[in-house]
Amino acid sequence: MEKLIKELYDEWKVDSHLTEPEYIKFVKDSYQVLVEKAKLGKIIFYGELPAFNQLKERFKDTASKLIGFIVGACSEYETTKGRPLISAIVISKDASEPGRGFYSLSAVPHNLCLDTWEGQDIEPPKIVINKRQEFWLSELQETLEYWGKHDT
Repeated sequence: MEKLIKELYDEWKVDSHLTEPEYIKFVKDSYQVLVEKAKLGKIIFYGELPAFNQLKERFKDTASKLIGFIVGACSEYETTKGRPLISAIVISKDASEPGRGFYSLSAVPHNLCLDTWEGQDIEPPKIVINKRQEFWLSELQETLEYWGKHDT
């Protein structure tokens, strides 16, 4: 897990805010919280993650982006294990769905990926928005089913 986290730290350029050891700790700690919640069949708001609250104290405006990099790393790790995107259980209290960064993860189908649309300053058609929600809900269901039956 740690090797992947280090790669993502560099790729996602998290170093402008967190040191590599801080990022690794936030990811590992958050991963444990997500697994615990998923085993209970629960979703979690970003604001309920201990890492988010620690980041908000330090970075205020960029805490949301940083927590996305943290839960995103948890999902990228799950992808390497052939498991569903565990960050699907993390949602915004206001929007009741994951943040936009969820649709930038490597397991997201290319036609739904942010880079395909917003990355080119193109507003995605409504069908893409709907398909994104379907994809997220499918990942959410698969995550809760998987962790309801398995240990770490």
